[in-house]
Amino acid sequence: MATTNPGSSGRTRISRSEGIAAILRDEILRGQYRAGERLPSERDLTIRFAASRGAVREALKKLEQLGIASIQRGGARVVAVEHCTLDVLGPLLDLDDIPDAKLVDEVFHVLGILMDTAALAAIEKATDEDLEYADELIAEMLRYESTDVRMFGALRRLSKFFVEVADHLVLRLTINGLRTTFLARLRERGFRPKFSDESRQSVAIELRAALAKRDAIGVGNALRRLNRIFREGAREALLSTPKGNQGINA
Repeated sequence: MATTNPGSSGRTRISRSEGIAAILRDEILRGQYRAGERLPSERDLTIRFAASRGAVREALKKLEQLGIASIQRGGARVVAVEHCTLDVLGPLLDLDDIPDAKLVDEVFHVLGILMDTAALAAIEKATDEDLEYADELIAEMLRYESTDVRMFGALRRLSKFFVEVADHLVLRLTINGLRTTFLARLRERGFRPKFSDESRQSVAIELRAALAKRDAIGVGNALRRLNRIFREGAREALLSTPKGNQGINA
C-alpha cells in the first residue's frame, strides 16, 4: 500500500512505513520527544496511523537506520541528534521552508576545512596538466558574475577536482555525504549565497596565483578566505529572508 508524502502536494508516492517514519522523524527533530524518551508503543502507533503492525515496525527500523531512534527491549527510544549520522542533515534542513542559518553555516564551515585538507594534498600530487585544468576552472569563475549559475558550477567542479586529485577515500566519502544529504537540497531550493563580484574575483586571482606556484600555504589562505566569503554570503542570503535566523528547534 502506498500513500502520498505529507506536504508534497501528492506528487511523490511513498510507502506506508516511509510516511510514518517521516512524521515521527520530524516530530523528534522538532523536539516533541526528548533524547532517551520512549516512543509510543507499536500498538499505539498502529492505532494512530491506522496501519498494520508490520508497517509500524518497518517505520521504526527506518528511524533506527537514520540513527535517530534505538530499538530496545520494551520499545524504541529517541537518540540525541548529536549522535546521529550525516543522513539526518537533510531532514533537519527540510523542517522549515527557510533553511536554518546556523545549520547551513556549520555545514559550510566543515566543508571549508575538508576542502582545505583536500587542496593541500592535491597540490602535492597534481600534475602540470591537473593544474592547467584547475586554472581553467578559476578562469571560468572569473568570467561570470556572482549571481550566475555557471560561476557556481565552475566552483563545484574546482572543489571536485581538489578532492579527486587528493585521492583520499575517507575525505571523499565525507564530502560526498554532505553534498548528497545537504547541498543538493539547497540547490533544489534555488539557494544562492550573496557576495560581491569584487571580493570573489580578488580571492580567485589569489588562488590562481598560488596554484601556479604550487604554493600550499597560499592556496590554503585563499581557500579559507573564499570559505569566509561564502559563509558570509550564505548568512546574508538566509537572514534577509523572514525567519531565516531561527534555530533548528525554534
